Amino acid sequence: MKISTSGALKRSVLFAALFFCFAACGFAEASWVNSDITAPGDVSGKPSPRDDFHFAENYEWLQAAKIKIGESYVSSFSERNDEVEEEIRGLLADDSIKGHEAELTRRFYRMLLEWDERDRMGTEPVMPYIARIEKIKTMDDLTAYLTDAEDPHFGSLLMRAGVTPDGRDATNETVTIWPSSLLLSNANDYRVAKLGGPAKRCKDANDVFIVKLLKKAGYEAERAKAMNDAVFRIEKKLSAKSMGTEELRMPEARRACYNVRTRKELAAASANFPLVAILDSLGYGESREFVLREPEWLKNINEVYVQENLEDIKCLLIARTLFSNANMLDREARGWAAERTNSIMGSSGSIPDETYAYEMLKTLLDEPLGRVYAEKYADPAVKERIEALIHKVVDYYREMLRKEEWLSKKTREKAIAKLDALTVRAAYPEKWEDFSELDFKDHKSGGSLTEAAAAILRFERKRDAKLVNTKVDKSKWITSPQTVNAYYLPSDNSINIPAGILGGVFYPKDGKTEGLLGGIGMVIGHEITHAFDTNGSQYDENGNMLNWWTEEDKKKFDARAKAISDYFSTLDAMPGIKVNGKMVLSEAIADLGGLSCMTVIARGIEDFDFPKFFGAYAKVWRSRATKEFEEYITKEDVHPRSFLRTNVNVQQLQEFYDAFGVRPGDGMYLAPEKRLALW
Repeated sequence: MKISTSGALKRSVLFAALFFCFAACGFAEASWVNSDITAPGDVSGKPSPRDDFHFAENYEWLQAAKIKIGESYVSSFSERNDEVEEEIRGLLADDSIKGHEAELTRRFYRMLLEWDERDRMGTEPVMPYIARIEKIKTMDDLTAYLTDAEDPHFGSLLMRAGVTPDGRDATNETVTIWPSSLLLSNANDYRVAKLGGPAKRCKDANDVFIVKLLKKAGYEAERAKAMNDAVFRIEKKLSAKSMGTEELRMPEARRACYNVRTRKELAAASANFPLVAILDSLGYGESREFVLREPEWLKNINEVYVQENLEDIKCLLIARTLFSNANMLDREARGWAAERTNSIMGSSGSIPDETYAYEMLKTLLDEPLGRVYAEKYADPAVKERIEALIHKVVDYYREMLRKEEWLSKKTREKAIAKLDALTVRAAYPEKWEDFSELDFKDHKSGGSLTEAAAAILRFERKRDAKLVNTKVDKSKWITSPQTVNAYYLPSDNSINIPAGILGGVFYPKDGKTEGLLGGIGMVIGHEITHAFDTNGSQYDENGNMLNWWTEEDKKKFDARAKAISDYFSTLDAMPGIKVNGKMVLSEAIADLGGLSCMTVIARGIEDFDFPKFFGAYAKVWRSRATKEFEEYITKEDVHPRSFLRTNVNVQQLQEFYDAFGVRPGDGMYLAPEKRLALW
C-alpha cells in the first residue's frame, strides 16, 4: 500500500533505514545462470545471445562491474543514483542557493558530517528518551508514554498509522492502522522452529548490534544480553497473529486488509491496548472512519498488552529507540550499524561518509531536497517529452484493449475508461509542500541529529493529521523528484515518473529511439500495465477497490495470470531456490506488458533496430550482487531477479527471435504455443 508522505511513514522509514496468449502447461525449464552472482570468469566464455541473452548482452559490463565498499549490489539503478547523488552533493555545497528548503537540507547534511561534535556527544542526545522509558513502572505509565503527542517515539509506538485514500471511496482521506515494523521484518520468521538463511543472519546481526548499543547506553553486559533476549521474546508474541510477507504480497491481501471500523468499534476491540488514545495523540482520532489492516493483530496485541509483559515491552522500546538512532549518534555506533548491514547482506566496510550523509538526508528530508534538485536539474522540456511518451503508450493500450478478443464489451469499456482517467505525474510536482514551519537547531546552536530527526517527525505527524477528513489532492506526490524509480499508484490511478530516473540507461543522452523505447519507454509501459495486473485490476478508474469485471472475464484473466505464475515457478532464482511465481506475478505481468507495448510501437517505426532495442532493455536490468543480498531479496521482493526480467520477457516476442536468429534447441527458445502474455 502506498500512503501519503506522513509522519507515520517517516517513522517507519527511519526505523527500517538502518536503507498475451494463454500458455499451455508443461513448460521446459530454462537453465540460465543468475549472472547477478555468477561472475563472467566463472563460466567458459561469453554465452551466445541465443542461449542466455541477459548474460551475453551485459557480459562486458558484468566483467567490469565492482560492488563498492559498504554496498551489496551494483546495478543500472545504483549507477543512476550515483549520478543523482553527485548532482545533489554539488547543490548542498553551494551556499548561493537560497530558500528555506535549501537551508534545511544543507544544515542537516553538515550536521551528519560533523563527526567531532557527534563523537563528543556520543549517546547523550538519545539518553533522555531512554530514561523516560526506564521510568515506566505500570501499564498506565506505558499508556501515558505511548499517547504523548510530543514524544517522537522513534519507531516505538507498537503500531503504525497514517492518512491514506479510502480504498472504497478514493476521493476521501481516511486513517489506516497496521502493525509496527519487526526487527526480522517478516512475521513468519517468528513462527519457525529454527531460523535459517537471511532470517538467521538478520537475527544474529541484530543480537550483536543491539547488545553493543545497550552497553554503550550504560547497561551492564549481562543486563544487555537479557534485554536483547526480551526483545525477541516480545516481538514473537506481538507478531503471533500478524500476516507474513508472502501473504501480504498476494492479490487477495488488498481486500483482506480493507476492514472499515468506527472509533467506537476500535475502542471496543482494544480494551487493553490504548489504540484510540494513541490515534487521538497523533491527531487522527476524529477521522470519520478507520481502516484496520489486520484485525487479528489488534486482537493479539490486546492480549500481549498486560502487566506480565511490561518489562519485555520496555526492553523493546529501548532497543528500537537506540536502533533507529544509531546512524545519528557517534562514529562508533554508525560503524556498528554498517557491520550489521554487512553481516546480513554480505557487504564489507562502510560507504563513504558523504554517501552515508546523502542517504540519511534522502530518508528524512526527501521532499525539501527534491525541490532543490528539481529547480536545478529537472528540465521542463524533458518533462514534456515524457508526458508525450506516456500519452503515446496510453494510445497503444486503448487500441490494444479495443482489439482484445477475450474481453467482453462491458469489461473492455470499463478498462478503457480507467485508462482514459489515468493521472500523469512526470519529473516533478506542479506545486510544492510548505516546509516553512519546520526548523531545528544545528550543533553550534545546541542541537543534535536526534533532536533534528525528532523535529522532522513531529512536523510530518502534524502535517499528516491536517489531512484527516479532507478530500484527496491528486496533485500531491508521495515520492520526491530525485527518486531513481517509477510506480503506478492504484489508489488514484496514476503513473509516476520522477526526474531521478530520467538519465543513465533509462533515458540515454544520445536520444536515439531504440534506447528511449527500451529504457524509459519500457518503464512507462510497465507502470501502466500495473493498472491491469492482479493488483491494479482490483481498482476502478477513480482508484476505488471495486470489481468492474464480468465473472467470465475475470476467470479468463485469472487463467492467463496463472500461466505466467506457473512458468516463473519452474525457474531457478539462484542455485537451490525456485522463484515464487505467485509472489512475483504482478511485476512479471507489468514487465511483459511494458516490453510488449514498446515492441508494438517499434513495429511502426521505419528501419527500427530491434537488436539495439532489446540490448537497451537488457541494460536496464544489469546487476551484480552478493549472494547474501540475492538470497534476501529473492525471499522478500515481489520483483523477479534481474536476469529473469530480461530473458523471460524477450523470449515471448517474435521480434527477438528474428533479431538474433533464435531457433529450437537454443537456451532462449520457447515454443510459440507456450509463450506468455496477459495482454
